[in-house]
Amino acid sequence: MTEEADVKESISISWSELTRWREECYRRFGSIRDLPLHAPYKKFQELLQSDSCVLDVGAGVHKSFSKYLTLSTQSYFSLDNDPAGDFDFRSFKDILADQEFDLIVANQVLEHLTIDDAFAMLRSAYRYQVADGYLLATVPNAAHPVRQWGDSTHLTAWSVNDLYSLVRNAGYYVISMFRYNKRPLTWNPIKRMVVNIVCETFRVDWCDSLMILGQKRTQDG
Repeated sequence: MTEEADVKESISISWSELTRWREECYRRFGSIRDLPLHAPYKKFQELLQSDSCVLDVGAGVHKSFSKYLTLSTQSYFSLDNDPAGDFDFRSFKDILADQEFDLIVANQVLEHLTIDDAFAMLRSAYRYQVADGYLLATVPNAAHPVRQWGDSTHLTAWSVNDLYSLVRNAGYYVISMFRYNKRPLTWNPIKRMVVNIVCETFRVDWCDSLMILGQKRTQDG
């Protein structure tokens, strides 16, 4: 979990812009069940270049994304305030002013923050992002029946539209959005039919997580 209370922005989220981005999200990506399936680690690998510099925000003790860097020319930095872990940075204030990252990852982090702190975190990330660099963020799927509130440390439920709005408000252009599940849906045809009927009837989704890919574009997207 990141410590963003000490990186407060002098600006806050514009609610008119929030509404605007929500509407844009629906026009571009539809509803939750319209989002394609894609695994976050595969997307991470797709984004890596031979000389990528990665910042893993809220990396966690296991730093699970670090193992997907396979070249000695790629560099990985971790940021987390967990006292039990050994990290490169404890907050964005520890990063040198001139350091920049090609890819910034925030894996299952934003749900642990308030809306204001999540916005502050992404604004900080944006400042350290190279031009045309990527942000890859994942959160629990708020449309899942139990996933979001299965952890007492979760503070904010991010719907598809609100996650999109947050990233857009932070300055990023959203390239794509996906959903994924840590446990695959059963292959039993009867159970699959029941799951689909329940999801459609109650407007829920069986995928437990969302993924969003943003870019700091040099030209307005």
